[in-house]
Amino acid sequence: MIINCAKAINIEKTGQGSMIGNVKVVNDNQSITCDSLHYDSPNDILHGFGNARAWDNDYDLLADTLVYYSNLDSGIARGNAELSQNNQIITSHSIYYAKHAGEDAVSYTAEGDVTILEDERKATCGLAIYNREDQTTWLKLDPHVNEKDQTISGSEIILRYKDDVMEHLYIPDQAHVTTLTKGLREITTSNNDTAATTRSEVQFIDDLTGSSLQGFFDAGQMDSLQVEGMATTLYHVFEDSIYQGKNIASGDTIIMSFDGNNLDHIVVSGGSRGEYTPDSVTATIDGQIIYSSKIIDYMVDQEQTDLHGNAKIHYTNMDLDAGFINVDWKSNMLNATPQSNLDSNFIYQKPTILEQGRDPMTGDEMTYNLTSKKGRVTKGRTSADDGFYTGSNIRNQDKETFYIDNSTYTTCDLEVPHFHFASDEMKMINDDKVIARPIVLYITNIPIIGLPFGIFPHKAGRRQSGWIMPGYGESSYRGQFLDGFGYYWAPNEFWDSKLTTSLADRQGLTLRLTNNYRKRYGFSGGIHLETKQHFLSSLAKQDRDLLELGQNVKSDYVVRWNHNQVMRNNQTFRVNAKYYSSGDYNQRTGLDVERRLNQQAISNATYSKRWKKSNNSISVNLSSKRDLMVDNKADSNSVFYQSPTTIGKQLVITTNTLPKMSFRHGQSKLFKTNAVNKKWYHNISWNYSANLNNKLQNYYESIEDTSFEYIWDNSVQTSTKSAVTHSMSIAAPQKIFKYISLNPSIQLKSDWVDRTFLADTTTGSFQPVEQQGFAARTIFSSFNLGMNTKLYGLFPIKIGSIHSIRHVASPTIGYSYSPDYTKPLFGMDLGYFQEYTDNNGETTYFDRFSGTSAGSTPRQERQAMTFSLNNVFQAKKMDGDKEKKIDLFSWRMNTSYNFVADQFPLANLSSSLRAKVAKKLNLDLRLSHDFYQYDSTIGQRINSLNLNDSGIPKPRLINARLSTGFKFEGKRLGATKTEEDVQDTSVIGDNLDEPKFGNRSGGKNNVIPGGKLWSTSLSFSYSMNKANPSNPIETFWMSSNTSIQVTRNWRVQYNARFDVLNKDLVSHNFSIYRDLHCWEMSINWTPNGYGSGFYLKINVKSPTLQDLKLERRGGIFTRRANF
Repeated sequence: MIINCAKAINIEKTGQGSMIGNVKVVNDNQSITCDSLHYDSPNDILHGFGNARAWDNDYDLLADTLVYYSNLDSGIARGNAELSQNNQIITSHSIYYAKHAGEDAVSYTAEGDVTILEDERKATCGLAIYNREDQTTWLKLDPHVNEKDQTISGSEIILRYKDDVMEHLYIPDQAHVTTLTKGLREITTSNNDTAATTRSEVQFIDDLTGSSLQGFFDAGQMDSLQVEGMATTLYHVFEDSIYQGKNIASGDTIIMSFDGNNLDHIVVSGGSRGEYTPDSVTATIDGQIIYSSKIIDYMVDQEQTDLHGNAKIHYTNMDLDAGFINVDWKSNMLNATPQSNLDSNFIYQKPTILEQGRDPMTGDEMTYNLTSKKGRVTKGRTSADDGFYTGSNIRNQDKETFYIDNSTYTTCDLEVPHFHFASDEMKMINDDKVIARPIVLYITNIPIIGLPFGIFPHKAGRRQSGWIMPGYGESSYRGQFLDGFGYYWAPNEFWDSKLTTSLADRQGLTLRLTNNYRKRYGFSGGIHLETKQHFLSSLAKQDRDLLELGQNVKSDYVVRWNHNQVMRNNQTFRVNAKYYSSGDYNQRTGLDVERRLNQQAISNATYSKRWKKSNNSISVNLSSKRDLMVDNKADSNSVFYQSPTTIGKQLVITTNTLPKMSFRHGQSKLFKTNAVNKKWYHNISWNYSANLNNKLQNYYESIEDTSFEYIWDNSVQTSTKSAVTHSMSIAAPQKIFKYISLNPSIQLKSDWVDRTFLADTTTGSFQPVEQQGFAARTIFSSFNLGMNTKLYGLFPIKIGSIHSIRHVASPTIGYSYSPDYTKPLFGMDLGYFQEYTDNNGETTYFDRFSGTSAGSTPRQERQAMTFSLNNVFQAKKMDGDKEKKIDLFSWRMNTSYNFVADQFPLANLSSSLRAKVAKKLNLDLRLSHDFYQYDSTIGQRINSLNLNDSGIPKPRLINARLSTGFKFEGKRLGATKTEEDVQDTSVIGDNLDEPKFGNRSGGKNNVIPGGKLWSTSLSFSYSMNKANPSNPIETFWMSSNTSIQVTRNWRVQYNARFDVLNKDLVSHNFSIYRDLHCWEMSINWTPNGYGSGFYLKINVKSPTLQDLKLERRGGIFTRRANF
């Protein structure tokens, strides 16, 4: 080692010394220079200060100070340290370095504002560690690697070299890559007829993030990047340097490949999805494109994207799904096929396109232009409502129009359908119709019938206007007929109208018009108009001619209106109005039993409003009730004739309430409080109601004819009655002795009427004389006091899992009082009765309010004790660790004793027993016992208790009613409870009485419970009346319903009703149903009775093709229109 300097100090004893001025140390091929130097010979350490430099043939190190270990060729450089080696320049606050034998560069650790420069690459961090042996550099503490316009960062960066050329880059966490991209934005503006194009420079930052990143280099140039873990990339798309838009993609892994310095390929895998947003200025497509697949492959140089496996694209109002989709960004074309050639494990998925407002379309191959929104489908299939369309080639002319070559249409969902319509050419107009020409119906690929053209609806599930095809038939009663021909019109979403007609050359004409309306969250309703113009029954069938119907016609009219409206502030308005021009209309025209038995026309219109906070409500009601059979009841030649038994008896025709107004204040506390500890008077509650009732009645009145017999007067009489009724009740429930409930209550009532009656006693027998004018009656309606409690008992009975029987007894004792208003009340004569003496010298009372809307005034005092006992028996069993109670049966008894009754003070003993056994058998037994004797000589009960030989009262059974029902069923082998129900649409009974909004078919559905093989339900009803023991009256009815699921597709049902005592089969009905997949068959047969007949129907299930059917009728179905 040779040391040169201007001045030197050497301490021989310690082997240490200092040198000053242009110090230079040369040791073989190693050199050190500095301003001053301190050396420590025993430890081979040199300390250089000021402009320190150490170098050899492989490296060059500069620093403010330098510590050099001569025997190790290593050291520490501090202060503006700079290391140059292998085309790298490393600068930092300090550098720890070492050069090992045989190596051509140093290993180092650089700390503090580290910068590493290598050609065009620059790395910065807080700490850098380089190991020359494996040529690896670790960059830590906010590391960044910049090369040209690209920046790479992460939690740490590991750089690996080979032959001093970068080969690999690794970021274990928080990987982030940004790249500056530049280009032009082209803007075209038009001024009158002149177009001008301007270009401006734009620049963007492409972004790549993920958990970890690996970079691979070729000859020191970036070859590819691989980002893993929630990887996301944002890059901007340019075409010929013109900016087109930005693309964001994400997935588990992103691999980016480079060609030179240019991005060439991007592959995204694992939950891959992306969003392409076109530039709002230069874009030729309308909006954002969202896409996803198993693997996304961006070919940047070709400007194409391949979506492999479960590929999906969403563009404006279009969704495309397929096994593979190629996107050509230059031409804006989508090409979809079922299978990706990248991986055979990807599922086979036929391309399916769904556009808003249209049904999905599927095919083997699909092409779609994002700009023109036109496309083509090869071997396509689409659906509309419940129908399916197929074609060898499907292409669209515009958004709304498609053309299909070699097309088929069916509602069968099988690949090879049971039936279909075939056509060479088909035109599909979205939200309108499908036109096919010519068209041929095939059943199981056998041609059945051909037509020049066919039109099918295509409204995507919405209501659609169109013709309703009729059913044709012929019967001896109706002749030749057409049923159900009409038109359905749905002009908008708020209302629709359906007009149908029936025409029979031996019966006449029927027209039905049904209008429905609805406004969401506002109101809904419907108006139904119907008229029947039928031949007179007296006209012989051979003389009936439709052209002369107007000369021999019986006209019937029906009007029905229902309206339901919910308004703001808790207000409602409802109307249900009906009008029949003929009383027996339902009986003559109805197909179902319920309609034939409807003998009243009831109409109501009600407005109501509630005030929740004050607990008040009002309602105003207009109503009309008409007896449709009243003319038959007044006709002595009718089987429904009701013979009058005295003069003045009334047969009501109509009862009209015009109006009825009600006000009600609900139950409220008399003394309100929020206190926790309430006093007894805080439980006192009250309620109040007021009703105005103005009633108008039309009726026939009985008179005495010249032969002294009672008959109905043909003239219609009219009476009006008005009244205002006020009712109020006060209750004060209390608890006494903790377990007993005491419930006192009082009811008050006041009636205001516009007339009363006085008795005319001049003839010796009173005759009521009407007195016009206001009158009021206020009565103390009743006072009631009830007391009840509950008693519990337990019987330790062990049967199987049952360990005890629980008995809950609830006894109730009550007292009720109501006065006799023929007597003074509290010393006051209220004047509600007129007292007079009849011809026999007996005092008689005439009720002034009898015959008014207020009703009769109570004339019998009642002071009664009531007794009731309710018993509930329950079984207690263990269900796992929990105790479970099962109701066995309940038994209730009640009677009362009236202390002031002149006779029969003890009321009948009523009792009931109810049970449900094993959730299968229902049992209901009701009994009534009379405590008094029956005198058969006079034919009535007498005021003497019925006692046994020991003088103990023996209640006499006078009424009994027993009803029970049970059900048996069996399941198919292998069936489970979760098996879905199968719907059966075979039931007859199309009824337009209350049509639903938008329902064209009017059909009803029966549900066959899933998994059941058979089901039988039986119900029995027995009743006995022995009020007259010598003439007991008994009835015993049995009803059965049996359903057998013969196979999964065959079902047979039988219903019957028997009169057991008379051994008479009153009615029975058979129905057979066969599910034919997309078709169905139903047979309904009623062998006898008023509604006897049969109906066979084979039809397509789909409502769209509901007119494709075969029908055969008999009995009642041939006599009445069935639509």
